Amino acid sequence: MNDLVRIDGYRYEDDAKISLEQILDDLSILMTVAERIKSIAREKGATLVGIASKQRLLDSPPSGDPRYLLPSAQSAISFAVTMDGKTVRDFISKKDWLSHCEERKYMARLLYVVTDCLVNFLRSEGFDAVGVDGNNAYRPEKSTSDVTEMTEFIPDFSHRYGAVAAGIGRIGWSGNLITRDYGAMVELGTVLTSAQLEPDPLLEKNPCDRCKICAAVCPVGMISKKNVVTVRVAGIDEEIAEKRPNSCCWIGCSGYHGLEPNGKWSNWSPYRLQHPLPESKKELDALNARLMKSDPQMRLGNNSFQDYRKAMFDSDWFTNTVCGNCRSVCWHEREDRKKNWRLIINSGVVTLGLDGEHVVAKEEVVEVDTPYGVRVAVQKSDYKGIACLDKDPRSIRARAAIDLEVLSSISCPQN
Repeated sequence: MNDLVRIDGYRYEDDAKISLEQILDDLSILMTVAERIKSIAREKGATLVGIASKQRLLDSPPSGDPRYLLPSAQSAISFAVTMDGKTVRDFISKKDWLSHCEERKYMARLLYVVTDCLVNFLRSEGFDAVGVDGNNAYRPEKSTSDVTEMTEFIPDFSHRYGAVAAGIGRIGWSGNLITRDYGAMVELGTVLTSAQLEPDPLLEKNPCDRCKICAAVCPVGMISKKNVVTVRVAGIDEEIAEKRPNSCCWIGCSGYHGLEPNGKWSNWSPYRLQHPLPESKKELDALNARLMKSDPQMRLGNNSFQDYRKAMFDSDWFTNTVCGNCRSVCWHEREDRKKNWRLIINSGVVTLGLDGEHVVAKEEVVEVDTPYGVRVAVQKSDYKGIACLDKDPRSIRARAAIDLEVLSSISCPQN
């Protein structure tokens, strides 16, 4: 017999070596495993959950191949948790920086909880299973010793590609995953397993309507407003924006440069580079590598690039989120996106306060050189007070490592 037996979300390829009796013996597991997976994910906090087959992912870019992490992989389980709209709007409008930082850390922990529960369940049922790390897990690159020397940042497995193949969403103009009901306002998790599960239907209509507001709110110009590239995932050819090298995004989202070209608004970073950024990939990659090697955060023994999971569960670790505008702006309704765009472009310019806080400028801004390859923006009145600043780190309430060291090192000119 070569028939394909399908039983409630599980598919079982019968051949001469597998008897019907064996199938019946396993029926209590097989007929409910996919439903139990989804029930567990939702019970632990996932808003969306779907299942993709290995076959669907084989035509995707290399980071979509689940066999890199799990050679026996037959299925990918994708799940998402959603962001709080008020928290995001307070973030992009510069009303509240810290709540969104805390929210992202909470969401990362929640995704790890869902991941662990699914992995434990699948293993208890006799399947291989592995969770995909939440972030900062990249495939090795030739002639690099650590993340500070990388230029491509190809993940072990792409959560976004897995989510497309599982029917959770589609790739939007920005390259982010866009869901039908929540736009891009989600964080994703993935579990890979040897269980051969019935895949969920793909999302037929792409929720992205190409408003391209995502491109308008990126301070480093990562996303093209006109140029198109095609990415194939799960048999779907997605036409999305051509983007600058990944190092460009790293410079913006890591906070090495936060000011948009016209100088009218910034993300939550007070740091500045010479603008415009280099055009060539080689120069941009080299710049980003220098910045990463100079970044005090990279010298911390417990930084999130060494062990993202450990950092997320460390109560003392600060999730330094300064950008993500391309995702935060992308809500389900176009009118909401337009409102978010207006909030961003009218949000002002962020500076570093003498107490280590990131604050929106209310007066003239001065940019001061630092030892870390970036200039720091401070308000003029704060600039005059730098010389009198108590340089004892214990007196500074900075949360990010670079903020603490910058305030401990900069000084006013002699005049």
